[in-house]
Amino acid sequence: MTEKDFDTLPEQDIEIKGKPRPASEYLEEYYQTLGDGEAKLLGIETNFNRLNKATLGLDGLLVLGGLAGQGKTSFALQLACGVCDLGTPAIFYSLEMPRRAIFTKILNRIAKVRYSDILLKGRKYLTGEKIEEKLLSDIEASGLETGKDILKLIGEIFYIRSRERGEAEINFETVEQEIDFIRAEHKDKKLLVVIDHLQVFDVPNYKDQIDKESKLITGFKGISERTGATILLVSQKNKAGFSHSGLQTIKGSVDIVYLADVVMFLESEKEKEDKNLIMEGFRTKEPKIIYLKIDKNRYNAPTKIRMEFNGEYSEFTEALGIEWKEEGAIQKKARESKGLFGGTTKEVDGEYIKPEDNPLT
Repeated sequence: MTEKDFDTLPEQDIEIKGKPRPASEYLEEYYQTLGDGEAKLLGIETNFNRLNKATLGLDGLLVLGGLAGQGKTSFALQLACGVCDLGTPAIFYSLEMPRRAIFTKILNRIAKVRYSDILLKGRKYLTGEKIEEKLLSDIEASGLETGKDILKLIGEIFYIRSRERGEAEINFETVEQEIDFIRAEHKDKKLLVVIDHLQVFDVPNYKDQIDKESKLITGFKGISERTGATILLVSQKNKAGFSHSGLQTIKGSVDIVYLADVVMFLESEKEKEDKNLIMEGFRTKEPKIIYLKIDKNRYNAPTKIRMEFNGEYSEFTEALGIEWKEEGAIQKKARESKGLFGGTTKEVDGEYIKPEDNPLT
């Protein structure tokens, strides 16, 4: 065909589907999405005050990373119970631990009774059977009674799914169906979903580990966007996590970091020096300092929250200390406030100071 032939071709109207609209046409719709000053948070409120302030409430797709034994499951479970205590439903997918272990960890924290003592001595105290021989102290017995009441109370909006015999299969389809069911059941727009943990979630038809991890994160991102549920993915650190920190230490595909709205880590101050420190230290009664590092935060600046972890009772509390941001260190004054599932939290205030001027560094 020659150039002359092109010039004689008949003109045809082209129908453009999805014609782009100028930004000005979206402004009113955008304005309606903004708050009117009544809500303090965008997402789900937790029992951790500083975490609420850092994230503006849990929202979207979140990843919690850390080395094995640093309390990731304990922290995620405490978050889930805490949001239920504040009235938001939660579902906890325990892909490694049975439901019995989850209930025991909750009672361990609330009742302040050792995990092993609950398993070996707790039945009669919780079932109301006659106790002929005293097995626990009066304080522990009272703690279990309180724990029993709290479990029943939050249990109305707290769901636990596991891989035990007789349980329905756990996959992307069933997770999304159960999210829709719980939201309809409680007529609640907000719902916290915990996947513990990401790397053992079943994915069909993947080529290799990288492909599996890519499908995992895109699958959960899609569920979060379609349902509006907040999803917390508990993830392992990779080998680099023993000697480094940051986003590159999340185990799996880079998509996990890019698609998540919030990426945070539980890190010991000395984990780089001794990778066995955490596992050994958590067996003691003395609380250990753990930092909740928020390295990616779509709704606010990255930050670091100093926490204490009591391994004996599987409990995290926000601790007095120094919080690091890009501006430098913040020297904090603390006032204690009691929270049922947040433990003794310490709400902080203060002003920015330069690191070199900080007397606590």
